[in-house]
Amino acid sequence: MVPFEQRRDRWSPAFGRRRGGVRDRPHRPGSGARADAGEPRILGFDGLRALAFLMVFVSHKAPSPRTEALGSAGVWLFFVLSGFLIVRILAAARARIEAGTAMPLDSLQVFYRNRFARIVPVYYAFLFVLYATPLGGPLDLGDAGFKRATWLYLTNLYIERHGWGTELGHLWSLAVEQQFYLLFAPAALFLPRRHLGALCGALIGASVLMHVVLWSAGAWLVSFDVDTLANLGLIALGGLAGLRTKPLAAWLRHDAALIAVLVPFLALPLLAGETGLWLVVGRLSGGLAALLLLQIVQCPESRTVAILDSPWLRRIGVISYAAYLFHVPLHAEPVLAALGLPFAGPRAVTLALDLALTLLLAEASWRLLESPARRLLRAPRRPARERALVNPL
Repeated sequence: MVPFEQRRDRWSPAFGRRRGGVRDRPHRPGSGARADAGEPRILGFDGLRALAFLMVFVSHKAPSPRTEALGSAGVWLFFVLSGFLIVRILAAARARIEAGTAMPLDSLQVFYRNRFARIVPVYYAFLFVLYATPLGGPLDLGDAGFKRATWLYLTNLYIERHGWGTELGHLWSLAVEQQFYLLFAPAALFLPRRHLGALCGALIGASVLMHVVLWSAGAWLVSFDVDTLANLGLIALGGLAGLRTKPLAAWLRHDAALIAVLVPFLALPLLAGETGLWLVVGRLSGGLAALLLLQIVQCPESRTVAILDSPWLRRIGVISYAAYLFHVPLHAEPVLAALGLPFAGPRAVTLALDLALTLLLAEASWRLLESPARRLLRAPRRPARERALVNPL
């Protein structure tokens, strides 16, 4: 994607950082820089990841119709945020292809290698620990078919057919993400870049159509929750936001406007959760999430972004992938009992202990597994190639 030409009062969707003579915040190890894209960390985005994780965490640890709707909105926020970043990465790669400095197959290999380095090692380590060691013994991990589905990133398809019933049902969303990478990345890198927005629009249309089909067929709510096409539209919606090169209207680029979008996004699932229709129509709130991302990118000096970029929220966002993986089967009470520290307290206290234990384990995972895996496995940065004699596409 070609960066929007910025002046002091303009913004850059390709970088999402301070401009106009204000120096960018220096990168520190572990600060969540977009290493896959080779671009600086976008202020506030790690805080949004933290917010999305906490929404999901509450839905699983204190389940009720309202909190479950809130958790669904948290997963959707993850999807929109992922689409925003991934489509920008692919757009930038396609721009290099069209400039003659890269080839489609090489770019696809780099993309998949970087995604593998970020996602797969800790995921498979997590499954191995639960499936092959005594630590998974007390948990309901599903039957052999479900376990095969988790290894192959097909969890959502299994759940759509057979229902929930295990403590690893939350892995469905990671399966949807991987399916998006497999379907979308080749099309994005082999088609002309000018078609990328239309490709995102087609996915959104297919998602809307799938909702209509599921509703007409009388499908159960599980299908609305985990169906691949029903969710790909959210990722594509984030992608459309990431491709936007025009600044928002001035009235949308200040703190009051940010809060006016964030608060309804958080409140709507709590208000609509009791109706039972949130999974059917709630994805419309993805539009609020996409708008919120654009506002954050274009208002990096706002108080709202400063709060989202506070150190503790930022750190939760950095380790949120492992925290999301671990949080459902991780319970503080049996862990403390195994350590000879039996504890039985109010639900609020055990909830806080579960959160603390999840974040502690996620931090260890980041330091001992995820960061080393990324350094070892991600594609090395290559110097720009000479312009090809024939434009590859």
